[in-house]
Amino acid sequence: MRTILSTVLAVALLLCPAAFAADMSMFVKAPPKPVAAPWTGFYGGFHVGYGWGEKKFIDNFPVFDGEVDAEVRPSGALAGFQLGYNYQIDWLMLGLEGDFSWSDIKKDGFSCFTFGDQLCSAKPQWFADVSGRLGLPYGTWLFYAKGGAAWVQDHFDNVATCSGSQPIAVGGVSAACGVQFFGDQTRFGWLVGGGVESYFAPNWSWKLEYNYMDFGGRSVTFKDAGDNVFTEEIHQSIQTVKAGLNYHFGAPAAPVSYPGIFKAAPRGAPASQSVGFTGTDISKYSYSGWGGAIIAPFGNLDSSGFRIFMLGEGGWYKYPAGGQFIRGTTTGGDLLAGYAFEGDNYSLGIYAGGNAANHTLSAVDQENPVQGTQFGGKARVDLTINPTPATLIYGEGEYATAFGTYYATTKLGYEVIKGSAMFFGPEASVMGDLRYDQWRVGGHLTQIKIGSVEIAISSGYAHDSSVGVGAYGHLEISRPF
Repeated sequence: MRTILSTVLAVALLLCPAAFAADMSMFVKAPPKPVAAPWTGFYGGFHVGYGWGEKKFIDNFPVFDGEVDAEVRPSGALAGFQLGYNYQIDWLMLGLEGDFSWSDIKKDGFSCFTFGDQLCSAKPQWFADVSGRLGLPYGTWLFYAKGGAAWVQDHFDNVATCSGSQPIAVGGVSAACGVQFFGDQTRFGWLVGGGVESYFAPNWSWKLEYNYMDFGGRSVTFKDAGDNVFTEEIHQSIQTVKAGLNYHFGAPAAPVSYPGIFKAAPRGAPASQSVGFTGTDISKYSYSGWGGAIIAPFGNLDSSGFRIFMLGEGGWYKYPAGGQFIRGTTTGGDLLAGYAFEGDNYSLGIYAGGNAANHTLSAVDQENPVQGTQFGGKARVDLTINPTPATLIYGEGEYATAFGTYYATTKLGYEVIKGSAMFFGPEASVMGDLRYDQWRVGGHLTQIKIGSVEIAISSGYAHDSSVGVGAYGHLEISRPF
C-alpha cells in the first residue's frame, strides 16, 4: 500500500509541479525585498564633530636620545565638508570620498622642552582624507566602512618661561626668557573608519561616522623670529566622531519611502533643485580656487523659498615682511542658510550662518593677526536685476567674523548678442581681511552658456595694500542639477 501511495504522489509531482508550488506557497514565503535607495551618484555635504588624540614629544636635538619631553591628549570640536561619488551594484555600494575638516582640537600651556622651562601648545588646524567606501545598502539605510590616505596641518608653538637661571641654551639655540618658537608641518598618514547613513527626504541623507587617523612620528622644525632653529620628533594619532548631512545630486533612481517630514517638489516643477559652482581667481602673488552649491531643499531655484549655501575654498599667496617674502596657505568654508526672492526680472538671496578659515605662514610674522584657524559667523547677500531683457545689474557682498574677511562686487552689463542673455560690461570689487585691503576695476563677460554649463569671466586692474599695483583674472563655472 505504501508503495502505491508513493508512486501516485511522485506522478502527481511530475504532472502538476505548478499546482504543488502554489499550494506550498501558503507555508513558505520568500523574504520581502527592501526598497532600493538611489545611492549611485555624486553627493556633497557638511559635518560637525568632536576629536581627541595623542601627541608624544621625543627629544632629537642636537642628537636623538629618545627622552620623552611631553605626552599630551589634545581634544576639541571640528567642522567641515565632504564630497564623493557612490556606485551601487544590487546589495553592494562602492564609493570614493574626499573629506576636509577645520579643527579646534588642541592642547595649550603644557610643559615641554626642558631647556628654558618652556610651555608648549599643539593645534592640529585641519584634517583631510581621500578614502574608499564599501557599503551595504538596505532600503533607505547604508552601513559602510572606509579607509584611505589622510593629511593633517599641525601648528606648534612654545615660549620659554622666566623660571631658573637665564639665559639657557642647548646646541647653540637660545631659550632666554620670553623667546618664542613656532613649528608648522603638513603630515601624511592613513585613516580607517565606518558609519551609518540614511535618507530622510528626497536627495537628503544624514550620517554618523567614526574615524581613526594615524600620522606616525615626524621631526618638526621650530624657528623663532631670528635665526634660531631646533627640532623635535613628534608622534600623533587622532580619533573623530562626526555627524553630517549630504545632498545627493540628481533625481532618485527608484521610488523610495522616506521616513522624514519633507516632500518632493511637485510634478512639473523645474528639475533644477540645486546649482553647483566652481571657480578660480588670480592676482599679484596670489591664487585661489573654490567650489560649492546652492540648494533649494523644498522646491526649485526658479521659485522663492528656503536656500542652503555651501562653499569650500583654498589658495596660496605671498607678501613682503621684514625684508623677505612670507608665503601663506589658506583654506576656508561656509555653511549658510537663507531665503531667495524670485521675480520675473530679479533674484535676491539673503544668507547667514557659520564660517571657518585657516591661514598657515611659512615664517614667523608677529605683526600679522591672520594666522591659525578661526571659526565665526558669516552673512551674504546677492542680487540680480534685469531692468530690460538686454541689461543686467548684479551685486554680491559677504562679511565673515573669522579674521574680519570681507568681499563685495558689482557688475553692469548689456546683452552682447540679442536673445543670447550673455552680458558684457564694467565691474568693481573690494576685498580684504585684518592683514590686507584690495580694490579692483575691470570688465566682465557673464552668462556664457555651453549646454547646461554657464561661465563668467572678468579681469582688470587691482591695487593691494600689501603687494601694491597689479592685475587680476576671475573665472566662474556653474551648472544646475
